[in-house]
Amino acid sequence: MKYIKKCPLFFLLLGTGLLFSIIAIWGRGGIYSGQDYDPMKAPILSVMFTAMNDDIYPWQLLERESVEAGSDNVKVQEEAPAPENEEVQLAGGTPSPSPKATSTPIPSPTPSPEVEQTPLPRLEPLRESTYEEYINHVSADIYGDAGVIRAAEYEFTTVEEGYFDDALFIGDSRTVGLRDYTDIAEHADFYCETSLTIYKVMEENFKGKGTIEDALQNKDYGKIYIMVGINELGRGTTEDFMAKYTEVIDTLHELEPDAKIFIQGIMRVTGKKNSSDAIFNNSNINARNNAIATLADNQQIFYIDINEVVCDEEGNLNADYTFDQIHLLGKYNDLWKQFLLTHGA
Repeated sequence: MKYIKKCPLFFLLLGTGLLFSIIAIWGRGGIYSGQDYDPMKAPILSVMFTAMNDDIYPWQLLERESVEAGSDNVKVQEEAPAPENEEVQLAGGTPSPSPKATSTPIPSPTPSPEVEQTPLPRLEPLRESTYEEYINHVSADIYGDAGVIRAAEYEFTTVEEGYFDDALFIGDSRTVGLRDYTDIAEHADFYCETSLTIYKVMEENFKGKGTIEDALQNKDYGKIYIMVGINELGRGTTEDFMAKYTEVIDTLHELEPDAKIFIQGIMRVTGKKNSSDAIFNNSNINARNNAIATLADNQQIFYIDINEVVCDEEGNLNADYTFDQIHLLGKYNDLWKQFLLTHGA
């Protein structure tokens, strides 16, 4: 006790650091499982602070435990509001639909150039997310695969690397890998950051380069590629995610009306990650891909799915291609590049 009385600030800081470390370790299997962490570069407690930057707060660990303990007694209230930022752990395993069903391209004859093509209308959801899906953190598949099938009817063309000379790539840490491990950055501009989400993409200041809006005001782009969505799993409902994603795509189109926008499907995770993680699994990823695919009009906005070339026969991210079950190993980003070269519009 006498040491504590002599150095109260030291012991306060020591205790606080220990508490934060315990919280970070506790949350690594749940709400913090999507946070990048390198033990060689930062202490474990840093996970809690990076998560707070993504609107994931420590007390949500307690909320998750409370929901799991009382999930059998939860009653659905009519028109119960679903707060966008609530984080809840998925209770129990949810069988995922076959990922193959949503990624197989359906060939279609090339449309006659003499016929003016009408943009495809946006599809409405088949139903709403249920309250149980929301509190159990299930991304409800409320659109089905109609949008994916329809988007695949567009006949893409093979292009040369110069195709990317007027391209802008927007994305999270996975797109950082595409930038760092391929030569596309010699042609295109990259606005990507680790842990980027659809909720922050238009406000993010990209390391001194400014915002996306700044980029579009300073340069005319002919193509815009976007892939975000892995960090948003476990936040809100499919409707919340889709509403914000739609807003961003419409804003990009408004700011750069002549650019072709390529919505890239969220890359899946490995089979091991899929079967062990209640949030970052392929059932949730497929549901949200099915949603964003409905935004494709096959004229100015296109949906393309890299999962076609990086997944195994079971539709999971190939375990040989990744170092952490989520991100591609450096050399396998070339598969992504080659895929893009065969999907020009």
